[in-house]
Amino acid sequence: MKSWLVLASACVLAACTADTSADTDTDSEAGSSGDASTTDPTATTPSTTGSGSSGSDSTPTTATTTTATTTTATTSTTSDDDSSSSDTTATTGGDSEVTGCPADAPGSWVLCEDFDAIEDPATELSQWNVNGDGFGIEADESGDGDGDQVLRLTLTPGMQFGGWVTLRYGDGPDAPAVRSPEGRYDEVWARWRIRLNDEWPGTAAGDIGELISMNATNWGIAADLNIQVDGQTRIHPYAWTCIFNGEQACDGQNDWGGALDLLWNSAGDNQLFGSDAAGEWICVEAHMRLNDVGEANGETTLWVDGGQEFTRDGIDWRGTWDDFGLNAIRFTNFASPPPGPQSFFIDDVVVGTERVGCPD
Repeated sequence: MKSWLVLASACVLAACTADTSADTDTDSEAGSSGDASTTDPTATTPSTTGSGSSGSDSTPTTATTTTATTTTATTSTTSDDDSSSSDTTATTGGDSEVTGCPADAPGSWVLCEDFDAIEDPATELSQWNVNGDGFGIEADESGDGDGDQVLRLTLTPGMQFGGWVTLRYGDGPDAPAVRSPEGRYDEVWARWRIRLNDEWPGTAAGDIGELISMNATNWGIAADLNIQVDGQTRIHPYAWTCIFNGEQACDGQNDWGGALDLLWNSAGDNQLFGSDAAGEWICVEAHMRLNDVGEANGETTLWVDGGQEFTRDGIDWRGTWDDFGLNAIRFTNFASPPPGPQSFFIDDVVVGTERVGCPD
């Protein structure tokens, strides 16, 4: 679990090290039951006066006692039903200068990033907060011909947090390379590809992507779908909120220092990121729908290589807060430190208002 303190202000300035003698496995013992009681006991509650539990008017709970309290939610795993897919070929011709997408991309696409044109990521990507060798932009050595460059994440022995890279879209904080900046998106589908390095040992990859709603003032998180690969090599989402009594408690500094409240976590059944997947490109798709104001009707669904691994509805992501919609996709280097350096690679990131699908 994310148990670091005040990440945004401290860890991005100096590499965070982890006590490898402690149990820092991002796997948590929660399975597909969605029980959040196994979360990090060091997480603290927000100090905001009058804050309540996630999107409601009750007293806040710590991450150690939070459970999947949305009783209307349903969870299923490993279905191949693609009935939620929208026809992304119906509308084409989005503005490439606005979206960063090819001229013939579907009009539903609002952000594209293949990293091929990136020369200076610190100025050409929305956020490049990197510790040591945690990230890099480098040549794609997979030989599949889909791109010249990829985003590399390297997990390092003794270091639990290696920074993050954020791609921005829609209304939100000012930054370089904000795509579709005039848009407001309460529901998005995202697609990206991951390649584990050729020597991947089949251990936890930790974070592999986050869909975020954040404010424009200080990048404070309001709602976060944090997608991890756990110690059993399963896809494992965590749902977070920072809205209490209609007010946002996260300020961009305290988010992962205890302000965020865990709604639930759960895992798919299939072991998809093991050593047998080393060197292979894997397609990950994520759908996130914010709840209507005051309703617990948010949704999320995850697919891996086109097969549905997880879905849940009845989610109260934001209570009555409605300042911003979804506006960022983030890749964070956070995992239990491996015994030796291990890398994985990200490419072909797309965010859209309809399901994107995997490339041929």
